[in-house]
Amino acid sequence: MQIRLSRESFSYSVDMRKFLASAVLLATLLPSVANAWWEKGHRIVADIAWDNLTPVAKKNVKFLLGNESLSDVASWPDVYRPSVTQTGAWHYTDIPGDTDTYVRDRDCPTQPGVKLGSNADKVRDCATDRIPFFAKIVADMNADPSERATALKFLVHFVGDIHQPFHASGVERGGNGIIVKAFGQPTCGSYTNANCNLHAIWDGYLIDQRKLSNKQYVKMLEADIKAHPPTIGDNDPIVWTQESKAISDAAIVASGTNIDQAYYEKNIPIIDHQLELAGLRLAAMLNAALKEPPKSFHPVDPESRVK
Repeated sequence: MQIRLSRESFSYSVDMRKFLASAVLLATLLPSVANAWWEKGHRIVADIAWDNLTPVAKKNVKFLLGNESLSDVASWPDVYRPSVTQTGAWHYTDIPGDTDTYVRDRDCPTQPGVKLGSNADKVRDCATDRIPFFAKIVADMNADPSERATALKFLVHFVGDIHQPFHASGVERGGNGIIVKAFGQPTCGSYTNANCNLHAIWDGYLIDQRKLSNKQYVKMLEADIKAHPPTIGDNDPIVWTQESKAISDAAIVASGTNIDQAYYEKNIPIIDHQLELAGLRLAAMLNAALKEPPKSFHPVDPESRVK
């Protein structure tokens, strides 16, 4: 769950097929995961999702990702983003501070140069819109597997992102503008920036305070899921976004606040629950998208087309 960059948008005047093709190329040149501490949350979500996939969905994931696992690719969009910054706004949705209700025309920007409500206004630049967009590509068995694999990487990441409560908040840029201390220190543990902010606290600092390995954390959460199965509801990113916004509103503090043991103990169960929901909901989305066994892809030979 990454600290977000500036909002820049991908123009739909560029064909999505060409975009995905370039993303596939960059995926072979960039490392699969981010060398950063907030990677843990995304890997946990991906591992829970994997453990809850149907056998046929697992076959499809292996077909698309090859030797990489869901957790291996879960942070790839954060690695990809600095190279292709127009994807930055896809990681979050900005609901303003005075409401928990998502309004697409207000909270999810259109593509640059695209008129609101026009025929070209198909998909917008926020996580809430991008999740179903990439889910549709993943589900398209006739699409190029390399494009579907890239869409899968984005989908895994964005489902995790929207369950990080401050990825649904427009308040102080999702808490990035709320400077805090972490147990009396100006930095967020291993977070290397000079100042700690509330977004980073929720991105990974509170998760790190559990001092568990990824494997230990997943085991703990899956035991809780078994003992207290959460209600995941429908595969509706709008609902997920509004849930996250309500949580972030309750967790906001003033700049200068010291994030202490009391804040940690109050909020770490909420983070745990969000990680569980993200993993289970991602699994449900992939199970719905990947119901058929994988099949060989036969691209059309351009020379065979009738001129």
